[in-house]
Order: sequence, then structure tokens, then C-alpha cells
Amino acid sequence: MSRAFFQRFNTRSNEPASPVMGWLAKDPQQLLQTAQRYLQLEQLVQQNLPSGLRHCKVAHIDRQTVVLAVPSAAHANKLRQLTPTLLQRLQQHKWQLNQIQIQIQSVLFTGVKPLGEVRKGGAGIDATGLEAFEQLRKELDAGPLASAVQRLVARHQNKKAESE
Repeated sequence: MSRAFFQRFNTRSNEPASPVMGWLAKDPQQLLQTAQRYLQLEQLVQQNLPSGLRHCKVAHIDRQTVVLAVPSAAHANKLRQLTPTLLQRLQQHKWQLNQIQIQIQSVLFTGVKPLGEVRKGGAGIDATGLEAFEQLRKELDAGPLASAVQRLVARHQNKKAESE
């Protein structure tokens, strides 16, 4: 290639690069309309979901598909169950959507409480369950499984005694 080609395309501006500002300068009204559309859809989605799932956000709208961002896999699974109903309600409100996709975006949701509480320590084995584990322990041959069952029974008998 000739030297003229490189000289023609090798010029640089002295201004700092700011593609966002250039984009905003071209059509700020379109940006505002798009943001309002996203917010309206997000508000409608949150109104039509149970309280535990109202943390989802509209991540993207592309033609007849909306992408919803959720904080965890538990939220995503529950939302997948409600997708047909939610899609029908959005269509009733004149949104021309045919598909809802769900993405897990935990970074967007710092500070959101988990969907369910995890019980720690295995609390909840009643007397009947403890008796069944004790019987199992007696029937097992000596080994790692028998010692694990013995520790489980001992731990839960101690918790039961502490709570009484």
C-alpha cells in the first residue's frame, strides 16, 4: 500500500475519546424514550410478580423478546415457572412480546436477600427420625458410614437435650 493511504487514515484528534457523549449528542430524545420504555416494562413486570421475585430487572428488549436479569439461580427457576403467566399479562397490557429470557446477573443485585432461608446444622430431626438413625447405626458394619451415622445421632441428641 502507498504511503498516502497510511497518512490519510493515521490522523488522530486531539480531543479525548468519548463515544458515549457523541452518541448522546446525536439523539438524546431516542435515549430518553428507550430508558422510559425499559422502566415502564420493568415496573409492569414487578407488579405482576410475587414479592420475592420483584428484584428482577429488564436487561434488554429485542424485537419481541425481553431479557430479565435476576440475582440467583433460585430466582431464575421460580421465574421460569411463572414465565407463561407473566408473558400473557404483558401481552394484555399491549406489549408485543413472544418470549421471556432469564439471565442470572448477581453483580446487579448486591444487597438482595436470598429467596429462601437455609437452615444450618440439620435442625429438625424429630424423635422418630433419631430412633430410625439409631437403628440403622446398629445394623451397619463398622466403617465410615457407621461412624457418620453415629456422629449425626449424637449431635442431634445433644441439640434435643439443649432445647428441652
